Amino acid sequence: NQEPLPPPLHVILASQSIGRKSLLEKLGVRFRVAVTRIDEDTIVDDDPIAMIKRRTKAKIDEIIKHPRIYALSEEAKNIVIAADSMAVVGKKSYGKSIDREDTKALLKSLMGKTHTFVTAVTVVLLNGHTEAKRWEKIEKTKVTMRKLSPAELDSYVARYDFTRFAAGYAVNEAPWDLVTKIDGSYTNVIGLPFEVILPILRKLEVII
Repeated sequence: NQEPLPPPLHVILASQSIGRKSLLEKLGVRFRVAVTRIDEDTIVDDDPIAMIKRRTKAKIDEIIKHPRIYALSEEAKNIVIAADSMAVVGKKSYGKSIDREDTKALLKSLMGKTHTFVTAVTVVLLNGHTEAKRWEKIEKTKVTMRKLSPAELDSYVARYDFTRFAAGYAVNEAPWDLVTKIDGSYTNVIGLPFEVILPILRKLEVII
């Protein structure tokens, strides 16, 4: 007798992040993007790490609570991945900027210093619409930036739309030497640390 085939796995990325999408694609993972209705800016906390954990959890829980809105399969196993990132210096956090001037001000605060780039990752396995397992992880990377001249900074923010990226920069998008040192996970600074996500995806047999 043939053994029954395991139920298919549906992978959902609860993020619009270009960096996170590209990292999952590089792993060869078949997935779809689900943009939640959560307004992250309304979730605030004096503790930056607690804040990104709450934001990530909110995106995951929104999808779990509304399986039909987000087209979760009833028969298959659904794997939902959410993440949120920001730069942290002490108790001050730096998320996405709102425009070019805001990007310049944000980068001026980080240039010439070392900050901690933090990503909160939550992965949930659902059997149909029922939660079976949840992983919640935090990854931290030390990032050192050099100081750009005023002309360099103007050119930098004019050339790229950094309002899409946490802390106003993207190491994989802009071929500049703004970042001089990364101490820790490079993929974390893009927004989806392989150190966290790979063991989970292997355990779930999404990748070998």
